[in-house]
Amino acid sequence: MPADGVGPVEAVMDDRASRPDAALTALAERHATTRRRPARQITDEAEAEFPTFSADLGALCR
Repeated sequence: MPADGVGPVEAVMDDRASRPDAALTALAERHATTRRRPARQITDEAEAEFPTFSADLGALCR
């Protein structure tokens, strides 16, 4: 997710626009064990699996 410019605070914000970081993308591509997915897709899947995902992550960021 950092390769897509998304940290913990951005993950729970309504505006989760992609802001790719070239250096982090290169790092992720070298070490990832799964295919590349946009951060928005990852957070949408997390919210579907864990209904309190946004609230829980938001609480950790305070």
